[in-house]
Amino acid sequence: MSLRTRLLMLVALATLVPAILVGLRFFQNRSSEIAAALVTLSATANNISNDLDEKIQGTAQLHYGLARAHDLDTRDKAACSAFLSAVREAYPQYTGILTIDPNGQLFCDSLRTGRTLDLNDREYFRKALISDGVVTLEPVFGRLTGTSVLQIAYPARSETGQLKLVLLASFNLQKFAEFHHERLSRLMEILIIDKKGTVLVRPPGKGWARRRVPRSRARSCFGSRPLGPASVWAR
Repeated sequence: MSLRTRLLMLVALATLVPAILVGLRFFQNRSSEIAAALVTLSATANNISNDLDEKIQGTAQLHYGLARAHDLDTRDKAACSAFLSAVREAYPQYTGILTIDPNGQLFCDSLRTGRTLDLNDREYFRKALISDGVVTLEPVFGRLTGTSVLQIAYPARSETGQLKLVLLASFNLQKFAEFHHERLSRLMEILIIDKKGTVLVRPPGKGWARRRVPRSRARSCFGSRPLGPASVWAR
């Protein structure tokens, strides 16, 4: 090997070694940044989910009080609906509050639409029929509003245990996500899906509406936390 070749090899090594070291340092820093971002995203998703847990508990307390209100102990549909309308105005986080007869038919409606609605096919109603003193949950798109909501149902029973009615409050998931999106200064996007993978709340401007998220994508999504029938994602 000639002296010129050896010199060229030494120059090449002197150039490549620093470049390799810089590249390794870059990937190490990048890995650290990704790990820190994952921790932040996971903590954010947990905080949002904890807030939703608190909203569910608050709704359960509201139902407990409403179940004992004399204004609901009537077959005057108009008066009952007017009472629930006033309650809903005091609690704007709900798109609607209503009562369902034991046969599954809508009775009182805070929106006072006057509609006839059969709710026997709703999972939350079927669960409420056999539950006692606890709320049942189901994330859906409301039939009266078309908005993504978390249906929170509570069975009101007599002293003998007989079902009198099922109270239902539709918690507005869209407004809930918008509140947290503003709180996070738009640095993160919030995606809420149900256990079937149906997108309930999508990030603004994205084509997620009423689509299903593949399981493989769900497993790889940052910051996801399951919450009963739904999951909250921050990313």
